[in-house]
Amino acid sequence: MKRTESIDYFRSLLKTNDVLLAPMAGVTDAAFRHVCAKNGAHVMFTEMVSAKGMVYGNKNTGKLLYLGPGENNTAVQIFGEDETFLSRAVGEYLNDSAFAFIDINMGCPVKKVTSNGEGSALLRDTEKLYRVAKSVVDASDKPVSAKIRLGIDGRINACENVQALEEAGVGMVTVHGRTAEMFYSGHADYSQISLAVKTAKKIPVIANGDVGDYSGYLKIMADTEAAGAMIGRAAMGNPFVFSEIATLKNGEAYIPPTNDEKLTTALEHFEFLLKYKGEHTACSEFRRHFCYYTKGMPGGAALRSQISSYERAEQFTDLIKSLTDRFKNEESVCPAEP
Repeated sequence: MKRTESIDYFRSLLKTNDVLLAPMAGVTDAAFRHVCAKNGAHVMFTEMVSAKGMVYGNKNTGKLLYLGPGENNTAVQIFGEDETFLSRAVGEYLNDSAFAFIDINMGCPVKKVTSNGEGSALLRDTEKLYRVAKSVVDASDKPVSAKIRLGIDGRINACENVQALEEAGVGMVTVHGRTAEMFYSGHADYSQISLAVKTAKKIPVIANGDVGDYSGYLKIMADTEAAGAMIGRAAMGNPFVFSEIATLKNGEAYIPPTNDEKLTTALEHFEFLLKYKGEHTACSEFRRHFCYYTKGMPGGAALRSQISSYERAEQFTDLIKSLTDRFKNEESVCPAEP
């Protein structure tokens, strides 16, 4: 795809909605994306997928590439450091896929990824980062974006890396305002994201870090002047954050979801998981999500302890349905304050 076409594609996409769901390993599968999309998420990303895993036909890698019904603006996020494998993954698997665009993971700080020279390890060598990005761009028939962090090994070089990615033909870059060493601790540095935004000549730059509600969205957009904001962990158990931001941006009143509405969404999430991953995996993976959905609810801690031993689907569905009915009755008698 021509560079100008790629940039135009991303700018058009961001005009429709400038709030993106971040790629999160172990989280942003088709079930999670489904509930986020239903609550206003427009642009979403898969969990990161290994280029080598695709080329080798790894069964588990293949499962990460599943797209749910109606997913039109979902990107596949790939990772790797070998240009040959990246090119082959794109040319042999992704060009003919239904993914809207391809995103390159250059920010994962996890040791098992960085120890292979992948993820945020690419931030150490801007020339290598450029070659990796160009290998994907040259092989792709789709627009290509990339996600980076501020730097690694105590060095902040986001501006340098944004320039290299733009020169490689990447059409959009997301900058997470933390270094690799920070993982998710401390606060995102919006001043450094702002510098990266100003470095880009033509491509849109997305700001990522510490956005959990409408006020957080306003702050990151004002402080960085980015083309959009990306939301990650704050959407866990709270896919409603996308509708909150969209509603308030339109100048309309936003009514937060009640507890029974949260649980109804949780049940839909679980049933989707159950359908495409099976009972054992769905139960195992949903425990984590359930903890987020019930955060702040009366008796939430006891509920989270209770489900730790659940292994059957009916245990989750029966519990969620009983809680939904309970909260619905309580809230009809004592409605939540607006």
